[in-house]
Amino acid sequence: MTADRNNRSHRPKGLPQGVAGTFDTTAATTGIDDVAPPPAGGHRLDDAMLTAETYIIMDPDVADCAGYAARRLGELIARPAKPGETDDMPLIIENLRYDPQAPGGSHADYIADHIEAAYDGIPVKAPDRTQLEQETRQHILETALDPNRELRNLGLEPVRPGEQANTWKGPQPDYDGEAAGRRHEAAWKGTRTKQARYAAATEKHLSPLDGEMRDLYRKNVDRGLINGSAFDDKMAFADTLRELQEDGWNPQAGREYRKSKEFRRLEQQLLDGRKPTRRYRQLRDALCDDEHEYRAFMAADPDVFDPDERIVKPFAGLGPDVGQAAMLRLAAKHRGVTGALALARWDPGIEYVTADAKTHTFRMEHDRPGIGHMSDGGTYPVGHTIITANGVKPSSVMSWIYGEKPGSPAWEERARQRFKEANGGEWTAAED
Repeated sequence: MTADRNNRSHRPKGLPQGVAGTFDTTAATTGIDDVAPPPAGGHRLDDAMLTAETYIIMDPDVADCAGYAARRLGELIARPAKPGETDDMPLIIENLRYDPQAPGGSHADYIADHIEAAYDGIPVKAPDRTQLEQETRQHILETALDPNRELRNLGLEPVRPGEQANTWKGPQPDYDGEAAGRRHEAAWKGTRTKQARYAAATEKHLSPLDGEMRDLYRKNVDRGLINGSAFDDKMAFADTLRELQEDGWNPQAGREYRKSKEFRRLEQQLLDGRKPTRRYRQLRDALCDDEHEYRAFMAADPDVFDPDERIVKPFAGLGPDVGQAAMLRLAAKHRGVTGALALARWDPGIEYVTADAKTHTFRMEHDRPGIGHMSDGGTYPVGHTIITANGVKPSSVMSWIYGEKPGSPAWEERARQRFKEANGGEWTAAED
């Protein structure tokens, strides 16, 4: 459920008129709306732009507006904001929300909401803030039901005496006060229901963790790529820590061992003249917390000594140190050093278990078709909700780690549990 530019609630997408009491489970931002991403950098603006376009394209109500939104963002955003500078993103969001030229009328709110989620925590600067303020003010005067309220929220000058407001002559959305009230109540109920479901699922996954592991979870679960972890990835990380806790994993003790003189002598001996590389250090720090583990690692003759190999963060939502190390350790436990190395390298064979969006997904009866993207840049229609994002993510690789084949009962059970916790509802297999 969402509210439009005039604070009116919209019914969930795909439901017939008059049906309320549920919430939109198909939104692209489902499960990530409470996560703050890391600080922005130059390349992160490109990431945010791509994320915003993806959110809009995957929303059937505004999919046709992605090009317009991208063009407007390109005009309104000049660069990342530096520390201490005013963030212009709130003005840009409202500029788009009340843009009288935006396609789809009041659906401009959907566009603005998707962009706001994509740029959450990424401060930006406009080419000319004064011009942006003037243009945003004019948009609000033309289309807002309560211009003074919106201007006040942005710290802009209120409507002047004699100044014309509500001047937009384009299509006006129908307004039914009683129905809007019911939709608002349903939206609030849906939000509370989602929060309660998240809390219950989180406690179930975190309850087996002791104090130290809970602390590792809190400090590391949201360190990673743009927008942090989706909810199902958070729970997958918690499950990983639970199994490693049962194995007695203590990353602090491992760091202390690798700093010891005994380890340095052993390392020099087993390297046997080979130069340590970044890939070697990544796997060593993840898998080798004592002499036995280090000897076993080197005995496996790992292919980690190419000095020109480029290193990328392998898991969305999990940063270096504990986050990546935990997933690599679990992969090595079940798949050996070769498996952990494949995971670190984004092996295409692992991505297969993220679920083919055309067949291995689940849907609700009222879902509406979306758009899927192929590796060659083409698109295809998606008639159901995709259970997880493409890419090597914690929730995506759990089935691979445990040797579960896509489509098998064990694979489907894990996917259903993840999806139900993140989205709620009773799910049925997608039809061919």
